[in-house]
Amino acid sequence: MSYRGQIVVDADCHLREYWDLDRTYKAYIDPQYRQTYEAFSAAVRAHQRRPGDVGFEAFYAPPPLRPLGVGDHFVAPRVGQGNGPATSAPRAPASGRYIDPACNWDPVVRLRDFDQADIDVGVMFSSQSDNFCALRDVGFERAIERAYHRFMHDFCAESDGRLRWLSNAVVRDISSTVDELTYWAERDENYAGVFIPRLLADGRLLDVPDLYPLWQHSQDLDLPIWNHGDPYHPPLTPGSKDLDNAAFSRPVLKGWGAMTAAGGMIGGGVFDLFPRLRVGFFENGCGWLPWFIEKLDDSWQPGSSNTPNMKRKPSEIVADGQIFCSVDTAERDIGHCVERLGEHVCLFSTDYPHSANPWPEGVAEITERTDLSETAKVKILGANAVRFLPRLAK
Repeated sequence: MSYRGQIVVDADCHLREYWDLDRTYKAYIDPQYRQTYEAFSAAVRAHQRRPGDVGFEAFYAPPPLRPLGVGDHFVAPRVGQGNGPATSAPRAPASGRYIDPACNWDPVVRLRDFDQADIDVGVMFSSQSDNFCALRDVGFERAIERAYHRFMHDFCAESDGRLRWLSNAVVRDISSTVDELTYWAERDENYAGVFIPRLLADGRLLDVPDLYPLWQHSQDLDLPIWNHGDPYHPPLTPGSKDLDNAAFSRPVLKGWGAMTAAGGMIGGGVFDLFPRLRVGFFENGCGWLPWFIEKLDDSWQPGSSNTPNMKRKPSEIVADGQIFCSVDTAERDIGHCVERLGEHVCLFSTDYPHSANPWPEGVAEITERTDLSETAKVKILGANAVRFLPRLAK
């Protein structure tokens, strides 16, 4: 136990499944899709010009960000290069320390990094799997997600419960998503639930009845829903196009994406129809949440035909422990969020091993804060995660 004898859980770290694509997928792909996978792998690797490149431009290419204050992007000077080509050097973690990319395929390397960072348990999201909803062949999307799940089962198997993993929703096939949830929940104690993006692939919100089987089975299995997304991963967060791809839009839209997902679920009555369902919102910080809940409280009218399934104020749903939210360890508004919504909401996260993450200083960035009580620090660092994912207590 890494902080005052209490568990520390990184509730949002990642596995970069694309870093060595074949190591992640090739041995695990369904036989009928091996030929398709070989073509996919070759196309992705052709777009990977340096170690760590994603390469998914093979099937989806996000538009470039538009610099503000200039007519066209090519007019703006490139950082550190004058008007020449932009640098291609990968960004380092916020600490400036090197992270061995083998952490994406060697659990020993990852656990060594956890030890250095005083982290007991890490829950791993995939990094780019939500992009797969842009594939035209839903069957191949299902197959590649199943392959990832098999890889993660093996990756975590010898970690003594320190490595936990999430299955990836195929939002165009909720039945198969539920099948994978049920299969792994029954067979792998390291399995932690389903990662679902901010929207469905066709742009619908998360209030739709199509998702009820996923909510029901997650509730029955006592596993939470993990909502996460990037504005420029399909399905695109609302606003990603509306802001003209402005250079500031990605960090702004992460909060917007969380509001989109939470608003749909709250307004759709998901938390009232499934009163034991727990949902966490990740990679969005927590500063937006108090304002958002206040505005939803102010606008809700009991019995409204606009929200017929909604039976409680949003703040009551939060108070009842159904909504959780990850924090960025250095964000200024963690104390404000705790003051407004309570100590039971926030979850420690680092985004390891992605660029600009605080490794190995993330725990210290929480424990050294002066705006949090000791009980709040213990809850944020791990106790809340155990409530969110009770399997951690086993």
